[in-house]
Amino acid sequence: MTNIPNWHWLPKTLIEGAQPMEWTILNSDLTTEDPTGVEGFIKRMDAEYRAGGVPIEGFRIVKSGMEMFNITRQIEADKVLAGPSKATLYVGFQNVDKFVNEYKRYTDITESGINVVGFGEGNVAGEIDVISQWVALSEDHKAFENQWYLISTEPEPFIFIGWETSDSSQFGLGGVSTPGKEFKGFISDDLRIVNAAIAHLERVRIQNGPKVAMNVEQLTDNLGFSVNKVMVLTDDGRNKNFLQIREESLSLASKFNAEVVSYDTSAISYLVNPYPSEMYEKENSKPLDGAELLTLGRQYLSDQIEEYKSHGIAAKAVLPTEHGFGHVSEWAEQEGVDMIMMPASMIKPGLVGRLQGYNLSNLLSSTDKPVLVVDKSGAAKILINDLAAQTSVT
Repeated sequence: MTNIPNWHWLPKTLIEGAQPMEWTILNSDLTTEDPTGVEGFIKRMDAEYRAGGVPIEGFRIVKSGMEMFNITRQIEADKVLAGPSKATLYVGFQNVDKFVNEYKRYTDITESGINVVGFGEGNVAGEIDVISQWVALSEDHKAFENQWYLISTEPEPFIFIGWETSDSSQFGLGGVSTPGKEFKGFISDDLRIVNAAIAHLERVRIQNGPKVAMNVEQLTDNLGFSVNKVMVLTDDGRNKNFLQIREESLSLASKFNAEVVSYDTSAISYLVNPYPSEMYEKENSKPLDGAELLTLGRQYLSDQIEEYKSHGIAAKAVLPTEHGFGHVSEWAEQEGVDMIMMPASMIKPGLVGRLQGYNLSNLLSSTDKPVLVVDKSGAAKILINDLAAQTSVT
């Protein structure tokens, strides 16, 4: 299984629950001086991510197709020269035909030990094995993800992005030397923008996963991205819904060889703190192994961790001290999980649960992690921080 690494950085606006920046050319970006809107996009991006600090570093480019081609070749060569890397290379091909034309080159790049996620209009067939994932996009000449780009954090952070400013009838068509091909964009090694762009593309990538309910086995076969660490909400064994989640998580973790972080919801269902003292809590506010859980009198949770280990799955558990999905999200971010897994009943709580902060809007507004929910029938569905995806499991 190809490892698509965790990404832990989130824009400040997203952490606070606000809508993230729109990664597309807006009508408000278009000006008489720059009818392409690229300059307006860059100004919005700078205002969004400089966060009161110094301006975003980088430089603008206005290049012909051939000059753009030479820039990408230099970036690809540097990436290969640096050797195998856990840092994914995000590549915008514009469309599937451009990807097919690069088939041999990206076969070599992948075989050199580099994870590649490609984006473009259209669907691929057998060529998908060449890269980690192909993200099929709908036609949109203004969206960031539909453009020509290369982005990664290694061997050093970089982002290269060019909007095609040719006539719209030429978008994504012909070779780089085709007369009239022009691009406008920027190059930067500023980590604020590199991370922000990767965060956006990760959202697009996750949205490309399954949209309809299916069982967990089917979902993992069609997920479209790797899961290296998963947070599994659990309890003290009283609720059958959590038992089902634990069983389903065994299947998912085994398939991806993923580490499990169990989040014990029952630890905060009582009025008393799960830790014997504030000092003990401060020193042990981390994922705990089976022996540590036994010390705290959590036999049931220690048994659950040992069950994972008996299947060859690395696992630990956390004992939260606060209610609500906001706290779940904090732990998920702290531990760098790739997915949160829970029973569907948790996103449809009763009055007390809602008062404690367990509702879907709280969850999806506080995390950018995909959330896998499973209902009593075994139907599973991915929910993400996106208005279009905020639907309940049927």
